Amino acid sequence: MRYLLLALSVMLVGCVSTRSIPQTGIDFQLDRCPPFLNCVSSESIIPLYQVAPVKLVAPLRRESWQAIQQTVLAQPGASLTQARFGYLRVTWHSALFRFPDFVELLVTDDSNSLAVRSQSLFGLFDFGVNRARIERLREELIARGLAVR
Repeated sequence: MRYLLLALSVMLVGCVSTRSIPQTGIDFQLDRCPPFLNCVSSESIIPLYQVAPVKLVAPLRRESWQAIQQTVLAQPGASLTQARFGYLRVTWHSALFRFPDFVELLVTDDSNSLAVRSQSLFGLFDFGVNRARIERLREELIARGLAVR
């Protein structure tokens, strides 16, 4: 019984954020999504999990990065987990049950867009919440003049 509970816990939690994040710099890629329907990522090669990267108005600079961070953290339920220039990890809590989801943003090599990843910590299916979150964030960044369609 104990092993069944352990296996079920691993299945429900899965892998929720990029595993191999270096302590400094931005020379890495966000992980793709696990085989559950609780994640979207611009790094995914599977259409079911794909979401477009956020295209920036101009190459990323410190001032625009600060504005992006402020925009992300102003969203309801968002709290900062980790940040440095070019990489942001945010924990999002749902309004009703306070379920945690993890969102990551990483500037791409050309500094003209942000790779994005959003995954629910619990459950095998997210009812489209992660995709909707990334699209709302994209629209907010567009409205603030930081991103384009």
